[in-house]
Amino acid sequence: MACDRKYFAITWRIENYNFYYGTRGNGLSSSSFVIDSVKDVSWTLQIVPESGLQKEHIVFYIQSAGSPPTNSAFDVELSFFNDDDSSPSFEKSFSSSSWNCLKIFNCYIPHNQVYRKKENKFKPPETLTILCRLYNTDESFSEAWQCFTCTRIQVERTAFIGQVEEFGSIFPREKRNLAIKSASAEKQLFSLDLTLAGGIGSKENIWIEVTPVDKDFVKFCVCKVFVLDSEGMKIECGKSEMLFNKEQSENVKFLLNVTKDYLTRRYSQFLSNDILTLKFEFAFSTGVEYKRIEDSVFGNLTFFMETPIKVPSALDDLTCLLKEGVLCDTKLQTETETFKAHKSILSARSSVFKSMFTADMKEKITDCVTIEDLDAEAVRLMLMFIYSDRLEDMNLEQAKGLYFAADKYNIIALKHKCSNILKSNLQLSNCCELLLLSDRHHDEDLKKCVQGYIADYREEVFHSSQWLNLEKSNPELSIETFHAVYLGK
Repeated sequence: MACDRKYFAITWRIENYNFYYGTRGNGLSSSSFVIDSVKDVSWTLQIVPESGLQKEHIVFYIQSAGSPPTNSAFDVELSFFNDDDSSPSFEKSFSSSSWNCLKIFNCYIPHNQVYRKKENKFKPPETLTILCRLYNTDESFSEAWQCFTCTRIQVERTAFIGQVEEFGSIFPREKRNLAIKSASAEKQLFSLDLTLAGGIGSKENIWIEVTPVDKDFVKFCVCKVFVLDSEGMKIECGKSEMLFNKEQSENVKFLLNVTKDYLTRRYSQFLSNDILTLKFEFAFSTGVEYKRIEDSVFGNLTFFMETPIKVPSALDDLTCLLKEGVLCDTKLQTETETFKAHKSILSARSSVFKSMFTADMKEKITDCVTIEDLDAEAVRLMLMFIYSDRLEDMNLEQAKGLYFAADKYNIIALKHKCSNILKSNLQLSNCCELLLLSDRHHDEDLKKCVQGYIADYREEVFHSSQWLNLEKSNPELSIETFHAVYLGK
């Protein structure tokens, strides 16, 4: 588009968009606006987060509330922004020469072009910003206009702690009912049932069944469940996203990742006086809180052609120092790549690096740390965490390499995060490997978690080739784990 063409631009900010995303098949509309060249017609932007025709696609369109002139047509520039990103995640230009059911156009946008990938799924942002520029095809607008509108999805958060008495005596398919109330609505919102099902003997799986009391009030809900130990510490044991509608006949059920057997074998930790204590944290959408035009500007809009600049945080500035190599005073050298860094920042985050740079060691004298037992990717991820305090999405192999790096350099926060990633990826195919990893790094917390997993799937694990190999390579660890599984020691 030519820069001197006047246009009408609307910036639509949708807050708590990730909660509206759950209401699949339903559309969300902006506040209505008027384009000066098309008199007596109001317009809205509309978005359907989940298309009913094309799977994993957004539907976006512009719709008029009246009958526009049949000879009108627009060129459209469309940009999508995630959260506070300064760069668009999606951009596209369209031309429209005819009307279709009073819409300028509609377009289907794949989720993977707009959303970020998290936990192997494309997750919607908390805030989605849509910038739509309209250019009159035949002639320029008389004035350039910029309109800002905001829609906020109402989200309420509440928590509930419930106790299940005589947990050990619950039999399969027996329901234990709990209720939760909203602090603001002062009424019961959900009915909760705990049931046991599946498994053999005391290995029944634990299910939570959620029933909204008023489906008109609660539209979409995210529920996290934690089991509380004897010291009141919470351990996450389940999560579910739930969509409710009037036509829905069945309640929503989801499985906790702990079994009855797992809890009863840790009686003193989780079942004091045979009472199971669970904490439920709910965040739920009750519909649109408001939508409104927040500002409008006309005239010279050169300023608004520029993409808004995100104000950087202190961690962002530190990360820039790393990426740009500014004022670096040491190097981390791997077999294939060398990374520049800052002694002070490394020392602040790692006691091992601090010792290297403050004592009369080779690293202080040469201003270089030679790393022979880590690959370049693990060192890169480690440095990014040291400077930004954030972890990128990573696979299991990357998490294991980073866990080793965190332990070697005593980066406690990083080791804890990597340990949680390893725990969440426990499977029959890798539990023996992670058990050996925890033993090598003297990580008792990770070891207990892996041993608990092995106890839950003892028959499958103890008959696997991985376990037989572990018995041969590390008989002491295999005996220790065998005792922990069967003797609770």
